[in-house]
Amino acid sequence: MAFWVFYDHLGKLVLANLVWSAALLGPMLAGVSAFVTGDGFLIFAIAVPAFGLSFGVLVPLFGAGLAHLVKEFIDTGDGSFLDLFRGMGLYWRRALGVGAVYVAGVAVLLTSGWFYATWLGSTSPLLGYAMSGLAMWCLALVVLTQMLVMPALVQKKGGVAATLKLSALLVLDNVVFCVGLSVYFVMLAALSLVVPPFGVFFAPSLAVVLSSTAYEMLARKYAAIEREKTGADGGLAGRESSVVSRCGKLVFDDTKDDYLNRGFRDFWTPWKA
Repeated sequence: MAFWVFYDHLGKLVLANLVWSAALLGPMLAGVSAFVTGDGFLIFAIAVPAFGLSFGVLVPLFGAGLAHLVKEFIDTGDGSFLDLFRGMGLYWRRALGVGAVYVAGVAVLLTSGWFYATWLGSTSPLLGYAMSGLAMWCLALVVLTQMLVMPALVQKKGGVAATLKLSALLVLDNVVFCVGLSVYFVMLAALSLVVPPFGVFFAPSLAVVLSSTAYEMLARKYAAIEREKTGADGGLAGRESSVVSRCGKLVFDDTKDDYLNRGFRDFWTPWKA
């Protein structure tokens, strides 16, 4: 699904990626330039605010806009580039709230991991390393939830706390799935570092497509489970799910999904499909 969504709407997604990259260029350059000097004053006066602006404001804001744009692609098979800005307008307050929570959470957990290992490592090593390990496991959970938080926000349209709770529950209930998804995110990040133009033109929008289609698959799964139990839609998705249940088994009615029923013919000769 992620491949065909990206393939069908490549032009709009690349344009959205360029807007995202242009917005991040100034703050990231300022932050990295100040950080590599090693000067404590420049780091706290320039790098910390620049990175805070980037990851606490711009990334969640554009992430929500892109998630809304991709939702339109999945729901309707089409969408306007302007949906990027409509999504930003619809969700900017909650997106900024989510971004603030994540920036604060990551900062606290990283600091805790360093503090317990360093300051308790010599006097109470068992306790220190246990507390540090716990902080790192919590950090891993936070990182995994980041992949699903924006699709959860635009699909459920809930508040900050409800969105964070839903993302955490999805990760905890689908650990293997989310770890596998994280591998793709690591690959995108590594490729962006090795080939910077890939990051500028493709990586962020492709990451949002991956997270949005992953959320769509999970939504269909839980809708099928709910229908199996009660005969009603579970309501994870923002629209009616296209799944049914038969003979005590979950059956995904994916034959109606254009993104999931294509082959090499559609790639090489799309005009014949």
